[in-house]
Amino acid sequence: MKPPPFDYVQPNTIDEVLSILNNYGDDAQIIAGGQSIVSMLNMRLIKPKILIDINFLKDSSYIISKNESVFIGPTYRQLDLEKRENTQNDLPLLSEAISYVGHMQHRARGTVIGSICHGDPTSELPLCFLALKGKITLRNKFRERKVNASEFYLGPLITLREPNEIATEIEFPISQKKTGYAFEEISEKFGDFAIASFAAITNKDKIRFAVGGVSDKPIAIEWENKKNINLEDKLNEFSWSIDIFDNQHTSAKYKRDLLRKIGLKTINKAIERCY
Repeated sequence: MKPPPFDYVQPNTIDEVLSILNNYGDDAQIIAGGQSIVSMLNMRLIKPKILIDINFLKDSSYIISKNESVFIGPTYRQLDLEKRENTQNDLPLLSEAISYVGHMQHRARGTVIGSICHGDPTSELPLCFLALKGKITLRNKFRERKVNASEFYLGPLITLREPNEIATEIEFPISQKKTGYAFEEISEKFGDFAIASFAAITNKDKIRFAVGGVSDKPIAIEWENKKNINLEDKLNEFSWSIDIFDNQHTSAKYKRDLLRKIGLKTINKAIERCY
């Protein structure tokens, strides 16, 4: 199957993008890496009248560390993040998770912001975005706003981004001392969509745990890191608080088992890395 006809533009400035989005609204589609959008076009899951290629925007492929945060631009590639020398130091969770994103060919084209905005509940980057309490900057022709990761995802492939908005920047907090970060994923084979993925961030005061792939969006929870905390009980309670359903890949029972067992493994790995 091939996509229906559409117009194709290559704007050079954000202002041009915003003007097109303002004029076309739901009939416009932004493309950067195209790793998800092209497939959806070919299957006619989306039928835009105009495709906006943002790869020609000036100074849009960047990563900057500033004021205890890392800022990433809209066309910065996943593979660039993976190969970046300092990623393991300032973004250790992303450093561990990024190699699970598809295959190298996908990461060479796919953008960090693109994956986060696509909002696939099985995807690794939205999970990390939520676990790290990241922020995303959304802009239209009339305003700019920052949205917390905890508010951004509404359902599968559904986010708070409006049709006339472009995501111009992602912000992640830089890793903290005496804090452990860990990521684990289960899939049918490496590079496939996750059956379940897990992220944990721990320090002496709290445990933050996030899970993806088991529900319609990534979900996170926090517990006080008390000496007598029973993580098995906490994970069991958490697994039953989420709407988990059977699908063509596996059962809800299996996903709950993964959450309890691999979730515990992920948290313990993060705890070991605290010191």
